[in-house]
Amino acid sequence: MTALDLRQEIAQQIDCIPDSEQMLMKVLLYLRRLTDSNTTMTLTGDALRLWNRTEELKNLPKAWDGADGVPMEKKAVNNMQLLLRKGVSADFKDWVLFPDEAGTLLLQSRDGRASISIGNSSYSYVYEKDGHIEQGHKVRFSPKSVLNVIRMITA
Repeated sequence: MTALDLRQEIAQQIDCIPDSEQMLMKVLLYLRRLTDSNTTMTLTGDALRLWNRTEELKNLPKAWDGADGVPMEKKAVNNMQLLLRKGVSADFKDWVLFPDEAGTLLLQSRDGRASISIGNSSYSYVYEKDGHIEQGHKVRFSPKSVLNVIRMITA
C-alpha cells in the first residue's frame, strides 16, 4: 500500500463515520492497525518513484527488449520492493531503475558511476569512489546489506 492508497483508504473511512464516540474509536483502532501492520508501508519521494517503476517493470513480457529479454523474476521484484520498504526516500534520491534482459533489476546511479543488480537471492554491485573501483559479486541479498552499499556509494 502506497502513501496515496493509505490516504484514500483513510478518507473513505472518515467519510463513513457516524457522529459518535464509539465509531470514532473504531476508526482510530483501524488506523492504528493500518500503520502498525508490517504489510503496510507509506512510501514517498524517490522510494515511491522507484516503487512505481518496479511495478511497471514487473509486467514486461517475454522479448520486451526486441531480442531475448525475459520477464522480470518475481523474486527479484519482491527483493526490490523489500529494499524500498526498508530504506528511506533519501537513500534512492540519485538512482534510476532499469530492467535487465536476464530478468533481474538494475539500479544505476544517475551519474553512471555505480550500479547494483538485484536478483532472486543475491545482488552484485560495482562503483567508483575516489578513483578506485569497488565491487561485489553474488552477495547474499538482504535489504540491510544493499542499503549499506547504497549508503557507502552516496556518502
